[in-house]
Amino acid sequence: MGTMPLTPADIREKKFHTVRLRPGYNEEDVDALLDRIEATLVALEGGPRSGPLITADEVRNSRFRTTRLSPGYREDEVDDFLDVVVADLAGRGLGRSGGQTSPPLPPRPGQGDGPGPSRHQATEPQHPVGGRRYAPADASGSERPPQRFGMTSEDVREQQFATTRLTTGYNEQEVDDFLDRAEFTLDVLQKGRPERATLTAAEVERIQFATTRARPGYDPAQVDRFLDVLAEELRRYEQQ
Repeated sequence: MGTMPLTPADIREKKFHTVRLRPGYNEEDVDALLDRIEATLVALEGGPRSGPLITADEVRNSRFRTTRLSPGYREDEVDDFLDVVVADLAGRGLGRSGGQTSPPLPPRPGQGDGPGPSRHQATEPQHPVGGRRYAPADASGSERPPQRFGMTSEDVREQQFATTRLTTGYNEQEVDDFLDRAEFTLDVLQKGRPERATLTAAEVERIQFATTRARPGYDPAQVDRFLDVLAEELRRYEQQ
């Protein structure tokens, strides 16, 4: 069910259709983001590093100016491709920024930046106001009919865990990165695109996280129970 890792050439050679009579994404904004993604993949392959590595969170939370009556990239094509990039970066351990400072993307009115708490920590708000930037995938083409069982990608995004400090806990960064992959996988499965899934039930059952002591970590019992449910949910899709 997995996909091949992206390469710098995949980013450099990616083309999007343009629109003029309906809203599209500003081409310069999108190209600037793709340049950063390409530079990150070059660095991951052992090439020169030209700046901070971009993370899945930064790509997911990116914003683009929209165009009308002037050329712009088709929004659905850009969003679909960036979904793939998010999953790829999360799978490489670049899910969240961890507080590193990266060059800002084009500013949007009312949008704030800066690192926040771990997104699944039960005592704190866990997702930026406004949620995902991505528009719903279009319903044309050869997509299978959408499916939904008990758990959704939104359930993964909104899942919260208690934190521990004086007892052993799971490393929050590792859990968050793994759940980024789970959220993406359930999203594409619900849309009838199993070929884009990046996580299997077997991987969920085998996953192991580093543990913490004397600093915050997620409650292992709560995380393990959630992963049991997640594995069963993915198995339902795999048996279709």
